Amino acid sequence: MRRKLAAALLALALGALVGCSGPPGAGGPRLEVSEEPSRIWQPVHLRLVSLPPGGRVTIRATARPQAPDGTSGGTWSSQAAYVVPSSGVVDLDREVPVEAPFSGADGMGLFWSLLGDHGEQATSPQQWGGATVTVDVDAVIDGRRIAARRLHRVGLSSVAPSRAVFDDGITGDYFEPSRAVGAPRPALLVFDGTEPDIETGVLAASTLSAMGYPALALSTYGSAGQLGPVRTLPAERVVAALNWLRSQPGVDPRRIFVFGTSRGAQLALWTAVAHPELVYGAIAPAGTTGLVCPSPVPGPAVTVGGAWVPCVSGTREVTTSSVLDLARIPGPVVLGCAGQDEQLGNGCTWMDVAATVRPARGGDAYVRAPQATHAFYLPPYTPLDLPPAPQAQPTEDARVSLWSAIGRALNVRGP
Repeated sequence: MRRKLAAALLALALGALVGCSGPPGAGGPRLEVSEEPSRIWQPVHLRLVSLPPGGRVTIRATARPQAPDGTSGGTWSSQAAYVVPSSGVVDLDREVPVEAPFSGADGMGLFWSLLGDHGEQATSPQQWGGATVTVDVDAVIDGRRIAARRLHRVGLSSVAPSRAVFDDGITGDYFEPSRAVGAPRPALLVFDGTEPDIETGVLAASTLSAMGYPALALSTYGSAGQLGPVRTLPAERVVAALNWLRSQPGVDPRRIFVFGTSRGAQLALWTAVAHPELVYGAIAPAGTTGLVCPSPVPGPAVTVGGAWVPCVSGTREVTTSSVLDLARIPGPVVLGCAGQDEQLGNGCTWMDVAATVRPARGGDAYVRAPQATHAFYLPPYTPLDLPPAPQAQPTEDARVSLWSAIGRALNVRGP
C-alpha cells in the first residue's frame, strides 16, 4: 500500500514539474507565450515560469519548415542557457543568457538563430516567409525536460494573397491586405527583380501587405525568364505602374511610396525625385543614393522616351553632385547602410552625403548599422540569409530597426 501511495505521489510531482500541457495558471514550470498562433513578421514574447531560483535551464527551439514544393524542409534548431533569477521567471525579452548563439537579452534570438541539421544557413524566402512554420520549444534542467510548447508562426501566403498583373504594359504581383480597413491606405511600388530572373521584392511586398499596406511588386526589367540580361529600366513602365497602383480600391493616391533595396534602392529614389507629383515617400536601404550606370559595360540605368537619364560611372566617388536631389521628395525617406556590406563597401558614405542633400525631416530615418552585412534590409525574426556570427546579431538588430522605421514612415499623414 505504501509503495503504491509513494508511486502515486511521485507521478503527481512529475506531472506538476512538467506542467507543459496544462491550462494557463496550472502549477509547475511552464512556457507562456504572448500569442499563439503568431505572425512570422512580428515578434512573440516567451516566458518560462515557476522555476526554482538559482539553477540553470536550457531553452531549445526546433523548427520544421516546409520546402517550396511542400515537402519537409528538414529540422532547424537553436538553444540558449539561462540562470534562473530569484523571481523564478526566465523572460526571454529581459534575461541575458549565459550561453547562446546570440548576445544580450533577445526574445526572438532562438528564432532567428536557427540552423539546419548540418549547420547551414536559411536561404529560401518561401520556406522562411511564405509558409507557416511550426516551432517546438522546450526547457531542460539537468538533462530532463520540464516544460514544452508547440508554436505556430503564420506565414505570409495565408494573410497576404497576391494576384498577377499584366495591365498597361506592366508585369508584377499585387499584394492586397486580406483584412479590410476603413480609410484608404498608403500603398507601395516595390522594385522587384532588380537582377534578371531574381524576384527580390516579393518577400518585401508580401510583408508590407501583411502589415496592412497594398504593394505592387513590379517586375522591373520585364517578365521573369526572358532571354538575355536587361539592365535598363524604361521610365514609362514605372509611371504606368504608379498610375495603376494609385487607381486601386482602398489605396490613398496621395500617399504612394516607392520601395527598393540594394540595386533597386537607386531606382526607388530616382522615381521619387523625378515624379513627386505621383510619389509621396521613398524607402531605399542598402544601395546608392545616386543613379549609377550599369556595369561592366556602361549603359543607361533609366531611359525616358528611349533617351538616357544621366547616371554616374561607378560607386567609388561620392559627391553631392552624384547624389539625387532627395529634397524634392515631399514625404518621408527611409535610408540605411551596413558597415560590413560585402556588395557596397561605401554604402554609409552614400547615405551620409544624402543626409547633406536632405537633412532628416519628420518621418525620415537614416539607419546606420556599422557591424551589419548587406541583407540587413530583409524582414526580421527569421534566420533568412543571416550571416554567421559575429555579424548575425548586428544584422538582425539592424533589420528590427529598419522595419520599425518603415512602419513609422508609412504612418506619417500625407498632405
